[in-house]
Amino acid sequence: MSVKIVDTAGSNELQIDVAGCAKVKPGLQAIGAAGGYYTVTGGSTAVVAAALAANTSLMSMRMSGASARKAYVVKMRFNMTPATLGAAAGVAGSLAIQRFNTATPTGGNARTANRMNLTTGTTTDITDIRDSNAALTVTSVVFTTYVAQTQIPLFVASAGGFEWIFEPEYPVILDAGEGLVLRTIVALAATQTWMYSYTFHWHEE
Repeated sequence: MSVKIVDTAGSNELQIDVAGCAKVKPGLQAIGAAGGYYTVTGGSTAVVAAALAANTSLMSMRMSGASARKAYVVKMRFNMTPATLGAAAGVAGSLAIQRFNTATPTGGNARTANRMNLTTGTTTDITDIRDSNAALTVTSVVFTTYVAQTQIPLFVASAGGFEWIFEPEYPVILDAGEGLVLRTIVALAATQTWMYSYTFHWHEE
């Protein structure tokens, strides 16, 4: 006879692994009447120019200033592929995720987040998501924490692809009015052009 052992909320379950040891299978974090699990994807619709300047904002996502929730960003996946090869011995560009809370980026292509479970939760409070192949317009803003950073590889002999996965041990927490931006830190490589796509995952409560 087998007996299932779960907590009173039914969200965490005790199991036995192949070695006969007990383990707890955690359930999803409970979401209240307002909130839920969300994802958004987007990317450039044209090539990103060679030698794009440092401090150029390519993508942003911003929590509504009127939100009473917090957003917990748990994963970002970024992909790029070159369109024009770079110059030999060139300098690779650098891209970072940065936090901001004093701007409303404009321009580019607007994106809409989707709920991961269509039967629970409500519409996200991250309602301003946009991206560009050139530059979003941001004025009178000081970007703060570098949440994560990577180099954009230099492809000189053959085309290829690059994937960057940011999956922090602890979520990046956004309060009302705060946001994240994908932003160049070092100017992108001379002669090389490329296109990109991204996916962010988060939950709100």
